[in-house]
Amino acid sequence: MSDAEFSLTLTHTYSASVERVFRAWIEPESLLAWFRPKKQMQTPHAETDLRTGGDYRIEMQAVDGTVYRVSGLYHEINEPVRLAFTWRWGDETEAEDTYVELTLRQLAPDQTELTLFHDEFFSAAARDSHEANWRGVLAQLGVYLG
Repeated sequence: MSDAEFSLTLTHTYSASVERVFRAWIEPESLLAWFRPKKQMQTPHAETDLRTGGDYRIEMQAVDGTVYRVSGLYHEINEPVRLAFTWRWGDETEAEDTYVELTLRQLAPDQTELTLFHDEFFSAAARDSHEANWRGVLAQLGVYLG
């Protein structure tokens, strides 16, 4: 793990069961419905190979048509309480991976706390950019879960 200066932790509470929140992160059809940092964006493609060492790919499209691709490998799957994976922007083989951990905790039958930890950033600017986008993504998840 990297220095805390180059990592971020966000916590959000959802009015949904821990199983439902976890499924939203692993099912391609669910990801298509919510995974994007801004409401105006679309998510035209999502695929997951949910197994340790399996990969995922998500494409998000801005209003101006710009496509943002993210992909990575699953490192840990402990359904429904923990999911860990690498995070890589774009399709370039020289792109650098960072590391994401999601931890879910059931607070009540229909209330779940999600903690997102993103680590191994190479600069404070990269961390700050990701923090802003993750806040948007987590907000869109809340809209999706209702």
